[in-house]
This record gives sequence, C-alpha cells and structure tokens, in this order.
Amino acid sequence: MVRGGDLAPEEKPKHRTQKFRSEWITDCALRDWIEQDANELKARCTFCNVSMVAELTVIKNHGKGKKHTSILSSASKQKSMMCFTSKTPSVQNKINKSVQQAEIKLAGYIAEHNISFLASDHLTDLLKDIFPVSDIAKSMSMKRTKTTAIIKNVIGTTQKNELASILKGVHFSLLTDESTDIGTVKTSCVVVRYV
Repeated sequence: MVRGGDLAPEEKPKHRTQKFRSEWITDCALRDWIEQDANELKARCTFCNVSMVAELTVIKNHGKGKKHTSILSSASKQKSMMCFTSKTPSVQNKINKSVQQAEIKLAGYIAEHNISFLASDHLTDLLKDIFPVSDIAKSMSMKRTKTTAIIKNVIGTTQKNELASILKGVHFSLLTDESTDIGTVKTSCVVVRYV
C-alpha cells in the first residue's frame, strides 16, 4: 500500500536528439524546401533560410508556420510531378519533356488546320485508347482550355517574338483591318508583309 507522501516526483524521460534523415527529402510535402544543414542534427529550410532541429514534428510545424507559408505562396512553387510517380527522376523528366512537346505539337496541329478546340476534349482520350503502352500518351491531359492556353501563351508568344526579331532587320509593310462581330466584340487584324 502506497501512502500519499511516499511517492517520488515523476521524472521526465530524457529527449533523444535525432539526426537528419535522407528519406525526408523524398517526402512530397517536404522535398521542395528541406535540406540537411552542415550539422547532421539540424535541418534547413531553403525558402526561409532558417536552421532548425532535425525532428519531423519541428520541420512539419515550420512548414505550417505563417512566415514559411507566405514565402512559399509568393514563390508559387508547385509540387513536382515526380512526387506522384514511382519512376526515377531522370526517366520522369524525359517523359515530362516528351509530353510537353507532344502537347505543343498537337495544339499546333489543331491551330494550323483550323480544327475546333472542342475536338481536343476527346482527342487525348482517343490517343490513350489507341496507344495503350505509350507513357507519353498516358501522361497527356489536354482539353480545350489547355489547348487554348498553349496556342495563345506558348506558340503565339514564341511566333510573335520570332517575328519581332525578323522585322528588326528588314523593311516591311502593315495591313490593318478592324471589325465588330454580332456579339459586339471588336477585333483588329494586323498583317505584316516582308521579304
């Protein structure tokens, strides 16, 4: 039988220090901003340039902090696609680059042949069905919105920059026309002729 005055005060267990673990770098939530500090018992946030104790709870709490989230949102860094696949980074990078090239070429084909952008809603699904063993076809996701964005922001911008660099060194003439369609949308067409 234990009396109230006989109990020894409960001792806290000593805290064990942890070393930085390389598997934290492969974690999708941490991989974009965490690295090992010079001291193996510390971790470093690459965005905030802050060193912290190498404990997973401390690192995750730092990731949820106001300073870190504001810096991260201003950098607008997205998770890399490698987090969602099991392939090695070099193979995945090659596939990603090939997928981007395929989507740009497909969007260029649609624009060049004056095909409705609505057709691209079903085109990638058709390509996945036709080429079931192709990693590129499996990874493609290009509906009408993305097709429009690629044509305007990638192909259009590149062509405009190339045309501007050409026109700096040659004589050219401009033809212009304006029109308003039935929806009262005003359009100004500019045609450049050069030799």
